[in-house]
Amino acid sequence: MAIGQRKTRVIDVDLRAYFDNVKHHILLAKLARRIADRDVLHLVKLILKATGTKGVPQGGVISPLLSNVYLTQVDQMLEKAKAVTREGPYECVEYARFADDIVVLVDGHPRHDRLLRQVNRRLREELAALEVEVNEEKSRTCDLAKGESFGFLGFDIRRVRSARGKWYALTTPKQKKRTELLEQLREAFASHRSQPVAHVIAKINPMLRGWVNYFAYGHSSVCFSFVRDWVDKKVRRHLARKSKRSGFGWKRWSRRWLTTHLGLFADYRVSYGPRQKALPVR
Repeated sequence: MAIGQRKTRVIDVDLRAYFDNVKHHILLAKLARRIADRDVLHLVKLILKATGTKGVPQGGVISPLLSNVYLTQVDQMLEKAKAVTREGPYECVEYARFADDIVVLVDGHPRHDRLLRQVNRRLREELAALEVEVNEEKSRTCDLAKGESFGFLGFDIRRVRSARGKWYALTTPKQKKRTELLEQLREAFASHRSQPVAHVIAKINPMLRGWVNYFAYGHSSVCFSFVRDWVDKKVRRHLARKSKRSGFGWKRWSRRWLTTHLGLFADYRVSYGPRQKALPVR
């Protein structure tokens, strides 16, 4: 919605090795202000101690929560920026953050050039206070009105105009993410080349389900169609080799047969509904 409302200048901040560098004393102080149970705090200390003197466990169930708590004051600063720069019902600043992935959108009118610089500076000040290092090589400011795009949580986001003339955010999986998936699938097919097709499908279905469920948002249908066609061809080639036939067996094995008889993953539905953003802890 923000992109459709002319917030076209984007501050895309990349944090260097964020999970590895969360300072325990800062995090525990923040938790102590919200948690009165000493046993819970002690348990968190034990979890953090396993990582050494700093950082949160990579892949840990509690790590995203702890990382969000750590950056709460960044959210609070951005919420304040939204409030003080509001022009009537219109907000000149919007932001989105999940763990260490942060983007801030600022109104594209030239009169807000100074606002863009101020928000960028204040964002870095808050991160510096938390002893979080910004990766300047990967951080950037882009202008969607000039046809540029930015990445967020594995998606590529750009501004496009609809057939009715309205601007909206085109949200698609990053090319890099699709390539990574196909490489994993290619390895699975190669390592199971001599196995029955049921073994192959049992291997690739969880990979497809997890990837599609994550990216089943926005405008992923074209990407999903490409992935589905690619997987179908690979399964068909596997079947053809096993039956000592050439080609892909388009007439012999229908797509419906692959999904109903073999159980090949087929739920490539996309959700177009908006996602609710959580507000920072007060």
